[in-house]
Amino acid sequence: MYYYNIHDIIKVQSDVVLYELQYFKSEIFENPDLTVRTMDSLPGGVRFSRKIIEDRSANSHKILYTEHLGSLGAQFSIDFGEKIEVTINKLISASKHVLYVNLVEPLLRFLFISRGFILLHSACLDKNDSGLLMSAPPDTGKTTTVLKCVKNGFSFLSDDMTIIKLPNQAMCFPKPMTISSHTFKTAVSVSNTRDTDRSMRVRSLVHSKTGRSFMHKLAKLNVPIFTINTIGQSIVRPPKYSINTILQDAIIKKDTRVDSLYFLKREGNEFIQLDTETALNLAVENSDDAFIFPPYAELLKYIAIKGKSALELLEEEKKLLLSFLSGISCYMVKSETRAWFNMISKSTENKA
Repeated sequence: MYYYNIHDIIKVQSDVVLYELQYFKSEIFENPDLTVRTMDSLPGGVRFSRKIIEDRSANSHKILYTEHLGSLGAQFSIDFGEKIEVTINKLISASKHVLYVNLVEPLLRFLFISRGFILLHSACLDKNDSGLLMSAPPDTGKTTTVLKCVKNGFSFLSDDMTIIKLPNQAMCFPKPMTISSHTFKTAVSVSNTRDTDRSMRVRSLVHSKTGRSFMHKLAKLNVPIFTINTIGQSIVRPPKYSINTILQDAIIKKDTRVDSLYFLKREGNEFIQLDTETALNLAVENSDDAFIFPPYAELLKYIAIKGKSALELLEEEKKLLLSFLSGISCYMVKSETRAWFNMISKSTENKA
């Protein structure tokens, strides 16, 4: 068993290693909030379409997800009891990244909301005890900007997800970073890995915005999408590296007080301060975009934590986010040449 204690807020127990949570690896504990278990197979035979079977009673709420190939394809069940229990079949356990991104992380999002926290899709950095967030759609160039900041004296908290505690505290969530082929070639320390430039080009393409868009379109068809995704990513593993593999001297800071949030956009050359409502809409849009991997949309109607549905929890998250954003400065940073680092650095220097 593997044990992960996320800032004493949520405890995860899994019989499959979850690389994205390695920073939070801990000693054995009891009463996990989320448990992941593997079984050789789950009930459900060959069928004509993807299906979720719900078993709801006064004392129980469980779902079983199965696809066209039945036990030969991807199958999982979720028990939304006092503690959440996820049971997966052997096929899903073979792709740890799919297990985490498609099942574990969406559930973590709702667990955090139920405890009054936000799992926000953003990077987080700190300089001189002043924290800043960066948010952008996938494949914009956020990770490259984060690395430039860390190279130039910023401490690292996260690249993809940040835990927000009201009124303005950010807590680190240092998952492995998804690296593009371009970033791989320019980040010197990565050359110490066994990966080659050629393999990185293939992996970057498969896990790029184009690759994800193709999978999202495929999900709308009557195909075993979770099975395809699981097998594909077990063969072509995501190009992920920890921050200290890329930059060995990087400092990971546990938490910080957030002053600013920067939304990155690849167009023009402009630095604009945003009102809270505009910032809220952008933050929600970018966060939702991070959780749209199949079968997330199909699960939404079944998720229930502490008696609240997914939609009710998302409304709570929006209220928490509005309160958080109203206390910080929010900006849109536009750059056709991806010069966000220079623009953000100048902004932080002016504040100092």
